[in-house]
Amino acid sequence: MLTPNGPVSRARRPARNRVAAALARRGARERLVLALLLYERLYPIEVASTLGISLRQVERTYDCLLAELRRPGARANGRAASTPSRVRKAA
Repeated sequence: MLTPNGPVSRARRPARNRVAAALARRGARERLVLALLLYERLYPIEVASTLGISLRQVERTYDCLLAELRRPGARANGRAASTPSRVRKAA
């Protein structure tokens, strides 16, 4: 499988499939928030400003996705998804 960053190893495919399935279950605005955070690598405050929504809504959207991916049935190789260092809650 090819991505913009090159081929995806077989070990990482299940994780990518889980993320893709979780994103498919989201609404358009939620997918946009997640795309800006994860693919465009914007900070949560930048996403909130860009979309005209609250910072808390951006954080809630991200937290809900992580919770879904961390459920026991959503684990790959016994490990839960980790939080990207760029996505941190505002103090």
